[in-house]
Amino acid sequence: MTSPFRLSPLNPPPPPPPSQNLPLHPDRPKPESKEIGGDCENRDRIHITSPFWDLQLNGRWGWSFSDPEIPLDVVGRLIRRLAARGVGKFCPTFITASSEILAQALERLGEALSLESWLSDRVAGFHLEGPMISPRDGYRGAHPLEAVRALRLDEFDWLQERAGGRIVLVTLAPEWPEALETIAGLKERGVVVALGHTAADGERIAQAVEAGATLSTHLGNGLAAELPRHPNPIWIQGAEDRLMASLIADGLHLDDATLTCLWRIKGPERTILVSDDSPLAGCPPGQYGPWWVDEQGTVRVVGTSYLAGANLDLIDAVNRLINVAGASLDQALACVTTNPARLLGRTVDPGDYVELEWDRTSGLWSVRGGEIGGRRFRNPATPNRRDRMNSWREEPEAIWD
Repeated sequence: MTSPFRLSPLNPPPPPPPSQNLPLHPDRPKPESKEIGGDCENRDRIHITSPFWDLQLNGRWGWSFSDPEIPLDVVGRLIRRLAARGVGKFCPTFITASSEILAQALERLGEALSLESWLSDRVAGFHLEGPMISPRDGYRGAHPLEAVRALRLDEFDWLQERAGGRIVLVTLAPEWPEALETIAGLKERGVVVALGHTAADGERIAQAVEAGATLSTHLGNGLAAELPRHPNPIWIQGAEDRLMASLIADGLHLDDATLTCLWRIKGPERTILVSDDSPLAGCPPGQYGPWWVDEQGTVRVVGTSYLAGANLDLIDAVNRLINVAGASLDQALACVTTNPARLLGRTVDPGDYVELEWDRTSGLWSVRGGEIGGRRFRNPATPNRRDRMNSWREEPEAIWD
C-alpha cells in the first residue's frame, strides 16, 4: 500500500525559518546565571538545565515518522540533530492512518531504534495521535477523514505488539461511543490518554477524565475555526484541573493572549510545551503533496487555512512562554523537562544536561551545547547563535565528542 507520507525530502535539509523575534518581557528580571565573555554591557549568560522532552513530534526536515518506508539511517540522523537542539527525550508521533500503515510505520521505527541503544534511549515512547478523533472538519485538522475511526482495544493491542510495546501516549476524542471503554482499557495497560481533536461537551470530557484521561493535547488547536463563546472545548478542558495541557507556543497555533490565558489557567505544574513539528519543519517554501510551506515557514493543508503541524524548536517555545506569558526561566524549562516526564511517570536523567546561552541584545536563550546519553556536543559559535539556529542559511552541524 502506498504511504501517504512521502514528502520528497531534501538532503541535506536546511534549518527552519525564524520564529518571531520577541523582546524580553518588560516585567521579567534578567536571569541569574553565570556570566561569560563580552563587555559589561553585552555580556551573555549561560544556564544549565536538563535536556528537553518533546511529547509530540511528527518528523522534521522532510521526513515523517508516520512513513513506513523511512530509511533506517535517516532516523539516526534526525535524532542526533534533534539532540543538538537540546531534545534528550521525545515521542515520535504517528497520525491517523489505516491500521496496516500505522503498524508498518511503528514497526519500521522500532527497527531503526534497535540498531543503536543510544538512539533508542532518546525515545520516551511512541505517541499515537488518532485514529479515534473527531471526523468533523476543523476538529479533524490535517488528519485524513477516510482513516478516522474508533480505536478498539483489540486493534490497539495489535498495534502495540507491532510497536514492540513502545506506545506510551494516545490522543483521542472522547465523543465516540466506544471512547470511555478505550480510555479505561488504555489506562489499565499503562498508556497515558490525552484528549484532542475533539468536539466533546463538558459532560463527556468529565466522563473521559473519570475514565483515566490526564492530558489535553495541543489545547487551543484541533478545533473548528469558529466556536461558541462558551462553553467550548478550550474552556471546558482549561477548567478541568485533573488535565495537564500541552501547548504549541509558536505564535501561530496560539496567539499571545490565548497563550497567556492558558498559561495562567494551567500554571507551571500542569503546562507542557510541545513542538508538534511537522515533517516539513525546516523545509524551504513550496508545495509538498497536499501540504504547503509559506515564506514564514508555516505549514498548512493546501487550499485551506488549517495548520498541519508546526515549525518550532522547543527553546523558541521556552522563549515565548517567558517573553509573552511572563513565565520565569525555571518555570518555562519545567514545561519541557520535569512536567512531561512526570506525565509519563518518569524522571529526568540527572546525568544529562543542556547548556543554554542568553543573548542580552535579543533577550533570547539558545542551545549552546551539553551532554546527552553520555555524549557531549556543542553547537559551533557564530557572531549570533540565534541567527545560526533559526536562519535559512546552511546550518553548521553540531560537534559531538
